[in-house]
Amino acid sequence: MVAARHRRVGIIGGGERADVTVRESFERARTFLGEVNQEVRRVTWPTPREIAGATAVVLAATALLALLLAIYDLLVSNVLNVILR
Repeated sequence: MVAARHRRVGIIGGGERADVTVRESFERARTFLGEVNQEVRRVTWPTPREIAGATAVVLAATALLALLLAIYDLLVSNVLNVILR
């Protein structure tokens, strides 16, 4: 059972192979997740008003693009109907 705690695990990273124990792997993962947590706390998150504004822009752009594609589709189908008659 003691041997299982110190089993070597190969981790590929940075272009070279490093042999580390399972415990070291978990320590590295814990350190990484702690650093991620610190970075997430530093993020300047948008306000609800900014999110609503950005959402409105995306919806308006989507509606405009849908309208332009519908007009283009009607024009192309009418031209093809005239040509194929």
